[in-house]
Amino acid sequence: MNIEEKIDSIFSKWQQGFCPGGQVIVRKDGETIYKKNFGYANIEHHVPVKDETVFHVASVSKQITVMCILLLHEDGKIHIDDDISKYIPDLVNFTEKVTIRNMINNVSGIRDQWELLGLSGVRIVDTITQRDALRVISKQKELNFTPTSKFLYSNSNFTLLSEIVERMCGASLQNFAYERIFKPLGMENTFFKDHFSKIIRNKANSYYNNGEGQYVYSVLNYGTYGATSLNTTATDFLKWMDNFKQSSICKEETLKMMYERPTLTDGSVSSYAGGIFIDKYKGHSYIEHGGRMQLIEVLSYVLSRQMLILFYFQIRKISQ
Repeated sequence: MNIEEKIDSIFSKWQQGFCPGGQVIVRKDGETIYKKNFGYANIEHHVPVKDETVFHVASVSKQITVMCILLLHEDGKIHIDDDISKYIPDLVNFTEKVTIRNMINNVSGIRDQWELLGLSGVRIVDTITQRDALRVISKQKELNFTPTSKFLYSNSNFTLLSEIVERMCGASLQNFAYERIFKPLGMENTFFKDHFSKIIRNKANSYYNNGEGQYVYSVLNYGTYGATSLNTTATDFLKWMDNFKQSSICKEETLKMMYERPTLTDGSVSSYAGGIFIDKYKGHSYIEHGGRMQLIEVLSYVLSRQMLILFYFQIRKISQ
């Protein structure tokens, strides 16, 4: 069985009947060795997934938000070791110092927005706005722990980072990302969905299996962004991945800052860098990040719902 047949077998489920699908691209040594689309972007109207089909990629969004922050740092408009109260004082009600760097590394101790929204009675299927998320985040009077003492994945960090970007550049996160990242890299089908009512051209619908062998619509009404809401294609996202090898949108020093993993107070080094996980596989450093919706891991999600395949596994040498 050759490499194409082996990869085909992994996604064979998406070739059987009308089911949600995705885009898959595999590259080796800079050469594309596999590129195929599977399944349907819209089951009801029998619209197959194509190269131009746009997918919501959930938490994969975080690395783009971090790059926006680092570009502002590079511009001298912010410093990532500043206390966040310097930039968003109205959203900080706790007394501990939390830096921008703490947030991009998920070691801030700030509580997660989805848990806070859930506790306040908001459902994931409700029309949640960015203001709604910021409102519950701003009510925190205590952190979960002292910054840098632990790693805790928190979406709130990146929602707050997006707010800092918007305040310091005087534009929306989407506009800043477009001008500084998407446009220069030629990512023509990539953007942040910053309002739940926004119409997306060539968008893949979301579905889930109702337990009776039928796919039904999975409602995705929220309009929060920064931690989530990036929409893109596999082809576009490869252009972003190329930027990890040799950046054309920032200085090499800025890219190195994105790779920096924090040392915790117990002396251990966290695997979470700037919106990306960094670890080793058979002695090689790799970069990765998945997405999840409604606390469902991305692996389960792509089997039952519409999602761009972004199991990117980029192996390269990284300065640790």
